[in-house]
Amino acid sequence: MITSWPRGLTALVILLTFSSNVTAELYFCRESATVSIDPYNVSSSAEGGDVPSRQDWIIDTERGWRRSDFPDYRGACQKNKGYVVCRTGNIAFGEATLSIHPNDSNFVVVYLDYGLGALVFVGKCSRG
Repeated sequence: MITSWPRGLTALVILLTFSSNVTAELYFCRESATVSIDPYNVSSSAEGGDVPSRQDWIIDTERGWRRSDFPDYRGACQKNKGYVVCRTGNIAFGEATLSIHPNDSNFVVVYLDYGLGALVFVGKCSRG
């Protein structure tokens, strides 16, 4: 029973519960263009262009970020000067960064495959 807890512990539990609910932000983002760069080729697609399927991204600032077609979140997110920046280094031989502009509407994802190339997605976001 909560009333039997020490006063300090009860306050800590309430503070942790309240602060975790306040800090989480949820974003839904949709790719509008991509650029792929490797040592042999540069290719891009623009909005309205011939793209087989555009990617959707889900960002939860407490859990990380993911593509909508994958169930697991990865990376860690921080908010700095209004920007949401999520990074992950647990990609084999590479890293990825996702950032959302302070106006909460534009995003960019950059995948670096060390020594092989880069893949960039840009698009629009909405807050959940």
